[in-house]
Amino acid sequence: MLALLVGTAQAGNSVPIRYPDSAWDPRVLTTLQKGPLYLGTEVEFNLPAPPANDSATTRQELETLREYQKHGRSQEQIEKIYAEAAAGEFSEIYLEGGPFTPAMKRAAAHVLKMADHESQYFIIRDKHRFARPRPSQLATDLTLVVDNPGHAAYPSGHATQSMLMSLIAAEIDPAHAEEYERYAKSIAQRREIAGVHYPSDSEAGQLLAKRLLPALMNVPDFKEALTEAQNQFRSLSQ
Repeated sequence: MLALLVGTAQAGNSVPIRYPDSAWDPRVLTTLQKGPLYLGTEVEFNLPAPPANDSATTRQELETLREYQKHGRSQEQIEKIYAEAAAGEFSEIYLEGGPFTPAMKRAAAHVLKMADHESQYFIIRDKHRFARPRPSQLATDLTLVVDNPGHAAYPSGHATQSMLMSLIAAEIDPAHAEEYERYAKSIAQRREIAGVHYPSDSEAGQLLAKRLLPALMNVPDFKEALTEAQNQFRSLSQ
């Protein structure tokens, strides 16, 4: 199925390729069936549509990924890509790999896990809605560091979740907000270096995170967990 779609993309002018339903991992689709825990399914974050497959933007993005393929895949980056691709609980990977003190790890773990789980529904909903193909479906010369996940490209889940984690970490420890954001952006970029995401997937994921956090802040259970994390961090840091 994927090979046929790639052939269509190369032969046609309008490139009407979408990530096919048959390629979705059924386990991922159960996220849509379960729904979010705190926010309603009617909540919308209004992401813009991704660039068209045959647009100048997508062509330039594929060139960027080819450059990463040639020059961006150091052994250190590859090792991080493997670790971040294997994430079970994304919040745990985020905390273990980033610039976090023991106090921050202990205080933030619970509230980050809450946000991690809540974000999954909205990420998958938009991936299914936009059905953007993975870069290697359009550019057959693009090699991958890790396999394409069993879901569409846009928005990037790693970019959404890492940015959401960084925004919450900054609420707990504002003095290091810039470090947390840099770390989140490095995670997103590594998915581009790996060849599984376009830069605009990362941008959309980061935008989704920035729109998701204010909605979560209006949820009493989440707000309470965040306040507890802030208080615990202050106590542990004294």
